[in-house]
Amino acid sequence: MAMPMFFLHRATLGLTLLLQIVVANSLIVTAAHSASLPQNRGNEDNRVDFGNGERVQQPEQPSPSSDSPFTNWNAFTPPQRGVPGRREGGGTRGIGCPSSMTALIPESTMGRTASGQPAFFLYIPGTVDQKTLEFEIADEGDKTLYKTTFPLSTDRPGIVGIQWSENSKFATLQNNKNYRWYIALKCNSSDSSNDILVSGWINSVALSPNQKLQLGQTTDPLERLKIYAKQGLWYETLSTLATLKLKDSENLSIENKWNDLLKSIGFDPAQKQTQIEREKAQSILDAPILKIQTN
Repeated sequence: MAMPMFFLHRATLGLTLLLQIVVANSLIVTAAHSASLPQNRGNEDNRVDFGNGERVQQPEQPSPSSDSPFTNWNAFTPPQRGVPGRREGGGTRGIGCPSSMTALIPESTMGRTASGQPAFFLYIPGTVDQKTLEFEIADEGDKTLYKTTFPLSTDRPGIVGIQWSENSKFATLQNNKNYRWYIALKCNSSDSSNDILVSGWINSVALSPNQKLQLGQTTDPLERLKIYAKQGLWYETLSTLATLKLKDSENLSIENKWNDLLKSIGFDPAQKQTQIEREKAQSILDAPILKIQTN
């Protein structure tokens, strides 16, 4: 019996990226599993510094006495037995389907979370006319734990969030485990070779009692944002800012924080070498958040 096309895509993706790693002689290190919460910063404005995006090989944890937030999202990298994900996906453009899709994840493709059901965000540079998104999450050995499909439509280019309802059958993420996820935009229901595929890694961690207490003591999303950023919780940081931006798209402070976050993971036009790269990075910065869809 022929192997389903979706799994052929995954196999091809893994082999291609693995060959790239061998050629580049890069070192992939095991993701970090714990961090300490820095001390209270006292009377401070709501500025959140997301760092300069400098890359290190070993995950460096924030010091308990440090006054600076977690600044290097790429400190968390996929495990040695795995291969990096793919945050840029492209395909043959079909009717009512864009030519590419970008996952809003760090350049290392590993994001950290303390949530059992993290939200995912995609930049889609075109309209989507009643297509299907296929989502899958697998364990570190690439064994499928949860897979589902749901409809997606957009009327213009922008960013789409995907979150899960309490009644969903989303896989329960265990603490201190790594997971891999895949999102495929199915542009042709009868031909999976036209799917636009992106993928990434999740490092699931547990919050300490003190961290839970600090989060429980405030309902201010900007204060919670500081805690998330200091702990390197990518999925919570991105989701919190995206929700704020969606609710108040004219808020310049939120807009600046959003842009700083995206620049810190490589979407900074000033750091790009070619005009095409600069224009693409700027398009992602300028993109509106169209919706956060619950499934």
